[in-house]
Amino acid sequence: MSIEILYKQNNGFTPFLLAVAGKRVAILYDVNTAPYAEEIREQLKGAGCQITDVPYPDEQLLPTEDKCAKAQLAADAAEYVLAVGSGTLNDMAKSVATRAGIPSGVLPTAASMDGYCSAGAALMRDGFKVTDTVNPPAHVLVDADVIRTAPREMTAAGFGDIVGKYTCLADWQLSNIINGEPIHKEAFAMMEQAREACLGAYEGLVRNESEAIETLTSALLKAGLSMALCGNSRPASGSEHHQSHFLEMDFARRGLPIPAHGVKVGLGTMISLELYHYLSMARVPCREQQRVWALADTLPSPDRVRELLAGVGCPVRFRDIGVTREQMRQMLALAHTVRDRYTVLTLCAELGLTERLTEPLIDKYY
Repeated sequence: MSIEILYKQNNGFTPFLLAVAGKRVAILYDVNTAPYAEEIREQLKGAGCQITDVPYPDEQLLPTEDKCAKAQLAADAAEYVLAVGSGTLNDMAKSVATRAGIPSGVLPTAASMDGYCSAGAALMRDGFKVTDTVNPPAHVLVDADVIRTAPREMTAAGFGDIVGKYTCLADWQLSNIINGEPIHKEAFAMMEQAREACLGAYEGLVRNESEAIETLTSALLKAGLSMALCGNSRPASGSEHHQSHFLEMDFARRGLPIPAHGVKVGLGTMISLELYHYLSMARVPCREQQRVWALADTLPSPDRVRELLAGVGCPVRFRDIGVTREQMRQMLALAHTVRDRYTVLTLCAELGLTERLTEPLIDKYY
């Protein structure tokens, strides 16, 4: 399925409205995104659409089975599903639309995460975070004014997600070196170029400049496109995401507010970089060790990434997002089991390094 990324022009999204004119459209939104849903609803009504609202009163919506069931009822009676929001709403819309056999779209309200264009939906099932394969959205409606006015912390989270592309791409190369896992060259290059473009706009992000935020938005959308291109999340998700997923499930089990995805990814990126550089600096023996050490040497230092994250307002210690030392300890021990995907976390667990490095990592990053 092709993905159309449409930027708002002349106060509307004319190509999108022409595509859905006269259709039954279900709109998913929460208490935070309701004002933006109201605006697009009026445009859809003007195009002759029949609207079914699927509002969620949650300030922090979790994609649990009961929340998805509510959206599924609306999707089953609709011809199109539109999410107005970011991560959770986007994933739920893609999921229920795929089940209903109809297209979906999303109007992003922040440059906060990279899953807008992806063919995956991260959902909660029986208390566990699972990623289902779904159809990517048919349309992504980008309103630059909406994204520019998003809370500063959401933009910082988006940058944290992009910084994580250092380690996720390294993890892909690591698995290629050790296991022969194939690399989709076009998807890899797309993600690498998007990351570098975003880093090139870093000073503008620090100053919260419009052009830099648009560059960040573009990088996040390209991350989703790269995932759709290769058919899985390898170009955009590795060990740093596995740490984030572990913490998200842990917070959900405890009934506590879940810190922003990109913030957790940024923290996990520093941990993963520490592991890579330890392998190289300590000349740790392993399969294909020379190539593994050389890979680690291409990566930025954890301290440099820490500076970048702090500069855009991203937390750089786990305690800043409410993680306890014991949670950190559990994350380091178990995050490699969250996904069946080979990463630096897997290698360190195989080598028996994790336990040895846990307390020094906690001392530095807690």
